[in-house]
Amino acid sequence: MSLNTQPEPMLALAIHTCGPDLGLALSNFDGETRHQTWALGRDLSTKLHSLLVGFVAPYTWQDFSFLAVAQGPGGFTGTRIGVVTARTLAQQLEIPLFGVSSLAAVAQQALDQSPAEGSAIAVEMQAQRGQLFTAIYKATANGLELTHPDQVLTSEAWESALASYPEAPHRAIAGDDLAETVVQVLDLAHRGWMAGDRPDWSTVLPYYGQHPVDR
Repeated sequence: MSLNTQPEPMLALAIHTCGPDLGLALSNFDGETRHQTWALGRDLSTKLHSLLVGFVAPYTWQDFSFLAVAQGPGGFTGTRIGVVTARTLAQQLEIPLFGVSSLAAVAQQALDQSPAEGSAIAVEMQAQRGQLFTAIYKATANGLELTHPDQVLTSEAWESALASYPEAPHRAIAGDDLAETVVQVLDLAHRGWMAGDRPDWSTVLPYYGQHPVDR
């Protein structure tokens, strides 16, 4: 009698609300992958639920193996709404939740557009008060390797950090189209899943980088 070696069916959803737009991506990793973005602005909190329901159809929530969410940095309110929504869904469905840095997603997008194993990707995104959200990732055979942690720096400090690298990293600047990287959020989560990671929803927290108001 032969054993069934077919992989188990898989379905996953990613949510990205760290930028000005909402991004959703869904894949079964076997031929079906789709994503969409919406410019919602202040309507995010009121329209997110209905858009989620419409986007995942014809699937039901019980069909999902895991969820992923961009956990920041990014806008304070949007990041919080996305992470809270993803945590609530994962908790109720009792499935893993992957929290993915929005800067890591930008780095992965840059690599997808111009693959170069071994190269460093320096990601920067405008923060409040003239500062920058920054991170540097290295492309390896096993995926992204963080070499400069997500942190807020002045422009001067960022340039100093870049100058310390023996070879100038490729620079990727995150803009208003941040939600488009929801595809990379899903991809990075899937890599974690395939490596055996099964993170609990409670481990995923929003990363704001800055306090929303001056102290």
